[in-house]
Amino acid sequence: MSQDPHPGDDVLSQEEESAAARTLGKKVLELDAERGYVRASFYAGENFINRGGRIYGGFLAAMLDGLCGHATRLTHREPGIPQVTLELKTSFIGRADVGTLIGEGWVKHRGRSIVFAEAELCNEAGMPVAKASATFKIGK
Repeated sequence: MSQDPHPGDDVLSQEEESAAARTLGKKVLELDAERGYVRASFYAGENFINRGGRIYGGFLAAMLDGLCGHATRLTHREPGIPQVTLELKTSFIGRADVGTLIGEGWVKHRGRSIVFAEAELCNEAGMPVAKASATFKIGK
């Protein structure tokens, strides 16, 4: 079921990712449009740390929002349909240090104009560092 993360009709290539996704060092590892699932890595550099020496929560929230949004985009029946995040609930549950983070995002439910999605980020050791649930509005 997994698709090669190369460009397709409803999948953004690395060059087509948003400037924000590129800033976060996003690299798509796995996609499954049928399930509305994405797995991606992010690189959290020294410029992402807070005064405590850990990754600033706002960057983690942006990664999670991006995962939920990408999973949602995969379920669009027509390319180019706009979407906007209506709500993002983020829980910080572990330590996030400089380095690679691996995330998964998936669609929990899709209605005609509203989508509910979830995501989780783990550190390189596979330990969860943050989770999110999001609500998206689809269409104009």
